[in-house]
Amino acid sequence: MALGVLTATLAATGMLVGTPSPAVATTTSEVRLAQTDLNGLAYDAGTVDGVPGARTKAATASFQSDRCLTVDGAIGPQTLGGLRSVVKQVQAKARVTADGTYGSDTTGAVKRYQRAHHLDADGIAGPATMKSMGITRVVPGCHTTGTLRTKIVRIAKSQIGVTEGRGKCVPGKPYSICADWCAAFATWVWRDAGVRVPFMKSVPGVYDWAVAHGKWVGTSRLSTARPGDLIIFGHAGYRYHIGVVDHVSGRSVRVISGNTADPRGSGRIGVYDKTYPLSGSVFYGLVRP
Repeated sequence: MALGVLTATLAATGMLVGTPSPAVATTTSEVRLAQTDLNGLAYDAGTVDGVPGARTKAATASFQSDRCLTVDGAIGPQTLGGLRSVVKQVQAKARVTADGTYGSDTTGAVKRYQRAHHLDADGIAGPATMKSMGITRVVPGCHTTGTLRTKIVRIAKSQIGVTEGRGKCVPGKPYSICADWCAAFATWVWRDAGVRVPFMKSVPGVYDWAVAHGKWVGTSRLSTARPGDLIIFGHAGYRYHIGVVDHVSGRSVRVISGNTADPRGSGRIGVYDKTYPLSGSVFYGLVRP
C-alpha cells in the first residue's frame, strides 16, 4: 500500500502518539504514585522508580483503555485521577483508609479480603478480586460488544475467495478502487458491520484516523488482539498491509485481508484468511472498533 504521510509523532520508546495529553505529569512523585497504583491494580508497571519507561507506558495504556480514557500511555491528570478513583473504591471495599494510594496498608487489607472470600491472597486487586468487590474494571461504554465483533468477522469471511481483475479492480465490489485495496476492504467491512469509520484507501490513513480517535493499540499490546480488530502489518516506517482479525490462538493470529496472495499458490490476488505469528516482527499494531 502507498505509505502516505506520517502525521503522528514517534516517541522515543517506539509508542506512537496522536495529539498529546494536556499537562502531562512530569514529576517523579506523580510517576511513582501512578506506578504504585498500576501495580496494585494488576497492570504491571514494573519497578516503582519514578521513570515512565516502556513498561510503565504499556501499563498506563492498558488502564486507559479499560477506563475509556485517551489511550496514549502518558501519565496526565486525567489518568492519575482515574487511578486514584479506582484505588479508593478498592480501599473502601477492603475497609482501609481511602486515600487513593495503593500502599502497604492497602495491600494487607486486600490480602485479608481475598482470604475471607477464598481468592488468591496476593494483595493485588486484579480482575477476579475487583469482580468479587463489585467494582467495574472495564468500563463498557467504549468497548465493542461481542455481537459487533462477530458481525465484523462474519462479513469479512463472506468475501473470502473474491479475486481482483485487471488493473487491481475488484468487479462488482464496493471496495474496488482499482489500486491497492486492502485498506478499502478492511474499512468497508467495518462500515458494513455498523462501525462509524470513514471509507479509507491507504493503510497510513487508517493508522492516522485510529490515533486521532483513540483507537490505536501499539506493538507492545499485540497480545490483546481480538476478533474484529483491524491489524496493521509492518513497522513505523513502512505500514504496508491491513486485515481483519479472525481469531487468535496462542501466539498465532488468523487474518482476513483483501489484496493478498492466495495461500494455495494459485497466483491470484484476492480476499483470503491466513495465519501469521502474532509478533512485532510481522505487525505494527491494532485498531479497535
